[in-house]
Amino acid sequence: MVALGVSLVALAFASYIWFKSKRNKQESEASVVTLQSQLESLRKQMMELHTGAIGMGQRLQSVEGAMQQVNDRQQELTMQDPERRLYSRAAKMVELGADLDEVMSECELPKAEAELLISLRKGRS
Repeated sequence: MVALGVSLVALAFASYIWFKSKRNKQESEASVVTLQSQLESLRKQMMELHTGAIGMGQRLQSVEGAMQQVNDRQQELTMQDPERRLYSRAAKMVELGADLDEVMSECELPKAEAELLISLRKGRS
C-alpha cells in the first residue's frame, strides 16, 4: 500500500513537472515570436531611414552643384564689369592686409573710397 501511495505521489509529481515544462516551452516560443516580430519591424524602420538618407544625400549634391554654378556665375559677372573688378581687387587687398596707399595706387581709387573700403572690411572682422 505504501508503495502504491509513493507511486501515486511520484506520478503526480512527474505530471506536474511535465505540465510546467510544457507551459514554459510555450511561453518561450511566444517570446521568440514576439522578438522576431520586433526585429522585423526594426529592420523595416532601418531600411526606411537608409532610403531617406540616400535621398537626402542626392538632394544635397544637387543643391551643392547649383550653388557652385551660382558662385561661378557671380564670379564671372564680377570680373566682366571693370569698375567692380577694381573694387573686388581692392577688397581682396584689404583682406590681405594692404594699407591705404597700396589700395589707392594699385586700384586707382580716390582716398575717400579706399578709406571707406578699409573701414568696412575692418568692421566685419
